[in-house]
Amino acid sequence: MAAVVLLLAMNAMAGDLTGKWSGSFKVDGADHDVPQLLILKQDGNKLTGSGGPDQSEQYPIENGKVDGNRATFELTTGEWTFTYKLEAIDAKMAGDLELKSINNGRIAKVSLSKAK
Repeated sequence: MAAVVLLLAMNAMAGDLTGKWSGSFKVDGADHDVPQLLILKQDGNKLTGSGGPDQSEQYPIENGKVDGNRATFELTTGEWTFTYKLEAIDAKMAGDLELKSINNGRIAKVSLSKAK
């Protein structure tokens, strides 16, 4: 019983990821950041919405899940699949991004802030 109460308390502390998140990602070895704008909607452990470089270029979120303060989801843009593994702390979210295409793969670091 105590474990269930603790688990519920941890999920409540994680907060809701719903809203706009802006920032960037940087591919390992790259010399510049790539802008990111995520528009998220959290419903329990399910995460939906869209993401892309800006408001005018957005792609739907696929396989979105929230577990405590961790969020995982994918975006597909043409031949590229972006797999996000992020951790939210207060109004910040950061983590890893794996970019894959048929013949290529890259790893990036993501840093986002929640818009007010």
